[in-house]
Amino acid sequence: MSIPQPIFEVIRPPELSSWEHAALIEWYREWERYVEKIRHRCSTTGETFENVVATVKGSVKPKTLKNMATYVLKKPVASVTDDDIMTAVQARCRTLENEFVPDVTSLFRQQLKMDLSIDDCDARIFHYYEDFNGIVEDNGLQGLIGNGNELDAGYKSRLKARCRLLVDNLQPPVLKAQTNRLIDLERRDCKSDDVALFDLILEHAKVQQRFHRMLQDHATRGDSESTKPDQKPQRSDTSRSGRSPRPALSAASTSTPPADFTAHTDPAASPPSAT
Repeated sequence: MSIPQPIFEVIRPPELSSWEHAALIEWYREWERYVEKIRHRCSTTGETFENVVATVKGSVKPKTLKNMATYVLKKPVASVTDDDIMTAVQARCRTLENEFVPDVTSLFRQQLKMDLSIDDCDARIFHYYEDFNGIVEDNGLQGLIGNGNELDAGYKSRLKARCRLLVDNLQPPVLKAQTNRLIDLERRDCKSDDVALFDLILEHAKVQQRFHRMLQDHATRGDSESTKPDQKPQRSDTSRSGRSPRPALSAASTSTPPADFTAHTDPAASPPSAT
């Protein structure tokens, strides 16, 4: 009896075909995903990773590889190694394009937004940090506000700038104000620790979200109660006394007395007697 062989999806490596800054960042992301998929496959099948994964050099377009070897690495193509290419790509991805330092404050104010439509606070804050890191990578800002290379002399300064930008773009304003107040008075460690800052933001976002939901529920319940009709019946005079109500007199019967009554009671109305 033959044992069926497992069928695997063909995992192709991304091709590096441009030295443009944005293209290199995208290729590097795709390469990391490719390597992770190959590692997962090898852990399942028992294959040797080095025998399955493609080489970096083999994933570069021939024309691009030739120019990279000549003008960037300054060595013959035959002498270029995977480490040479990856080191050059990483260095370019983690530096500013044209070495121009952008207005980071305005950049994040325009591009970083807290998605308040997400009710799940864990997902909302996670997405906020994910967007922040994406902006850092897309613009080559790792050297200014990245959280890598902890042994670097400017690591703490980078973390301070990173945390400041994360707090400055928080929404809603009440969460931003509360976070700033806590950092200034109690949680000074969050000024230079983006992980501790994540926990602090998440904790108070949940508190404010619960309070917001309670206010919504209270307002909804109050509106529904105010729109209910008054069901209490009004009691009539009959139900109070057990007797039929006295008929009301008309205006005519109460304002003008009868003619014969006037004649007998008003002396001026009778004719004078004969003498």
